[in-house]
Amino acid sequence: MPDASWTAEAPQAEALRALGARLITPALIVFPVRHHSPACALQLQRLLARMPVCAVLVEGPRSFTRLIPQLTHPQARMPLALYAYCVFKAQGETPARRHAAYYPFCDHSPELVALRHAAALGLPARFIDLDLAEQSALESEAGPDEAAADEPARSLLDERHLQRSQYLAHLARALGCRDHEELWEHLFEAPAPGRSVEAHIADVAAYCQLSRLEHGEDELRADGTLAREAEMAAAIAEALAQRGPGDGPVLAVVGGFHAVVLPDLVAAGTARPALRTPAIDDQAGALIRYAQDRLDRLNGYSAGMTSPAWHQGLWERLARREALARTAPDAAAALRREQALSVLLDVATELREKHRVPLPLPTLAAACEQALQLAALRGREAPLRADVLDAVTSCFVKGELDAEGALILDVTRRQLCGTLTGQLPPGTDRPPLLRDVEARARRQRLKIDDAQPRRLVLDLYRRPDHRVTSRLLHGLALLGVPMAVRQSGPDFVHGMGLARLQEHWEYAWSAVTEGALVEAGVLGTTLPLAVAHRFEARLQRLTDGTDPRHAGAAAALLVQACVLGLHDHVRPVAATLAAVMNEDAHFESVAAACGMLGLLWESREPLEARQLAELPALLQAAYQRAIYLGRDLQGAQGDGSALLDSLSRLRELLLSEAGETLDAALFWSLLEHLQSAHALSLVRGAAAGLRYCAGHLDEHGLERLVGGHLHGGLRPADAVAFLRGLLGTAREAAWQQQRLLEVLDARLRDWPDGEFVAVLPELRLAFAGMTPRETDRIAEAVAGLHGQRDLGRLVHHELGAEAVQRHLAASAQLLERLRADGLEGWLTP
Repeated sequence: MPDASWTAEAPQAEALRALGARLITPALIVFPVRHHSPACALQLQRLLARMPVCAVLVEGPRSFTRLIPQLTHPQARMPLALYAYCVFKAQGETPARRHAAYYPFCDHSPELVALRHAAALGLPARFIDLDLAEQSALESEAGPDEAAADEPARSLLDERHLQRSQYLAHLARALGCRDHEELWEHLFEAPAPGRSVEAHIADVAAYCQLSRLEHGEDELRADGTLAREAEMAAAIAEALAQRGPGDGPVLAVVGGFHAVVLPDLVAAGTARPALRTPAIDDQAGALIRYAQDRLDRLNGYSAGMTSPAWHQGLWERLARREALARTAPDAAAALRREQALSVLLDVATELREKHRVPLPLPTLAAACEQALQLAALRGREAPLRADVLDAVTSCFVKGELDAEGALILDVTRRQLCGTLTGQLPPGTDRPPLLRDVEARARRQRLKIDDAQPRRLVLDLYRRPDHRVTSRLLHGLALLGVPMAVRQSGPDFVHGMGLARLQEHWEYAWSAVTEGALVEAGVLGTTLPLAVAHRFEARLQRLTDGTDPRHAGAAAALLVQACVLGLHDHVRPVAATLAAVMNEDAHFESVAAACGMLGLLWESREPLEARQLAELPALLQAAYQRAIYLGRDLQGAQGDGSALLDSLSRLRELLLSEAGETLDAALFWSLLEHLQSAHALSLVRGAAAGLRYCAGHLDEHGLERLVGGHLHGGLRPADAVAFLRGLLGTAREAAWQQQRLLEVLDARLRDWPDGEFVAVLPELRLAFAGMTPRETDRIAEAVAGLHGQRDLGRLVHHELGAEAVQRHLAASAQLLERLRADGLEGWLTP
């Protein structure tokens, strides 16, 4: 909220009106816009219809000028976006930095209206702003410590100065508007058809000048605004110098925040800024498809208009009835009433047909009437987007807004937002990789003509064509192209979910997908080439030691090569794996490699890896290396879970088809050695569990081991660690071995409370791997030891771990006090 001096500091109305008049001269028209505003596009269209201009200049990176013919092609369908990226080379301790940005266009973008006008009349047109690399260099200088090494793509259009304005926030509150967005629509969009061009320009200039007054010169210099404005002023001066006698004015279409200062900068002869740009490793730009939902401010696009489909509908109605709207006083209001009714009908239709929500006609009529009444109450001739949304909330939602209303509001916002995806004109200069991926996606029947999320189920074991699709999606993931996310299914690289026969994906084609493919084009002209180059780079990092040379990582690369369909890369990966295994001294890593190689052997069919002649020898070598390293195990890293997993993985390998050729006796000898000689109770317990499950340790032997560890001279923590190791590899012993439960029950009963509380976290961890059904079976068995049918309620969601610890501490204090008073007998049942 502005302070009490707001009215005193505010500029005089006369000065603001004069500012608007200075933007239109016989030689130069600086047209202030809000990006994607239908009102600005309409007024610019009117201006161009009555005033011939000699050149069109548009805010945007200079390098985009070469793409104007593609953008304005008659067969181009919006929304589209100009996309650019640059990569600064690493210098000293400063890492390489990547910058990427979008410049979106829709039919009601004022900049596109100007460029289409220039194309239709054959006028010179160009972009006049700093290039992306120059803008990124300025931002890096302003905050070098905050510069990201790999930042996400951003919009080149930014309205943060307007959105943060306290003047405009005060004005919004005074007019009963909820935010900057509703204020703009109330002041500019709704009255645009009946307002003159000069009045519109004056009001937009005043609107932006109010915001600019809140930003000091140092702030604008730091964020690069002043340098960009100097560049645009110099470009405008060049165009004015080229203007011949009798030519019309030069038209510069720029954001309103910049427009209010450009006439003075041009008159002052402002020089082009002298900028230092870091060495560039790679840069490119392209015209790509864009999605309507990505134009929405609510989806993170800072320069977007909220609800692009709403504004697109209004723009199309205005375009069809522009002549009527200027001659009939109520025509503009009628267009908005039509648009409001159309949205309500679309929402009602989707709710009825797709979601089976009963929505009677009287409810629809009530919503329409309420939108009209809300507009009248708020001083508007016709409903705004906010009025329609409020009417839906009031009339369509019958229950709680967060329950029954969630679906209705989601449908409404989707209708207001839109789902259109642009179409590029024929002959568009598109990188080969992008064209190749589009062709492959269509060949696999993937839907890439809109941005709708879709689900995909791939049967890897029975459908060869589904394997091709899987390799396509995995390849895009390797390239870092955001298109598809695997929801479930067998993960052959990490050895998870292998019992599943199908892969489940969710995918959506978007502008981000196309942008990432533009950048990935440096790796190859086709998807297989690009994937192969990225994979080879990973292999090289492992080979030269840039990445840790672990056998598990090398084996994962071998499996990944098959997942990606890079079967011709198997031989060099296998050679690297063999070398790395001979160097790797970590038992867990080599055991992981064994498991992956066994998995690869078992999954030859879905991975189409039937011809891997090197695999049996690699598996033998990895197994023997793991056994060798296992005999010299000195400890366990972390909580020891990785070691337990490694021992279990070797056991599973021997039980599989791949393990039939391996010498199992080596493994059982290793376990016998670990059970009797290893220093850690956890490892001794894990070895005992594996031997028990395989019949190499009988029930009496297991009972002696458990009793010795729980009743012997070990610390309670070591005793529980043995139990955790045992249950980690032989969970079934917890309910199959009655004697085990009896020994454990007696030991827990004998432990002093302090020792029990101390080992409770470790004891809980010992049983953490049990499934709910296994936990129930253990509870039933323990209850039987005490003559009970069950243990009652086992889970108390209202209590957290901290609360339990506080209660235990309070109980201990109470017990100590009772004992001090000689009242411990009260505790005996």
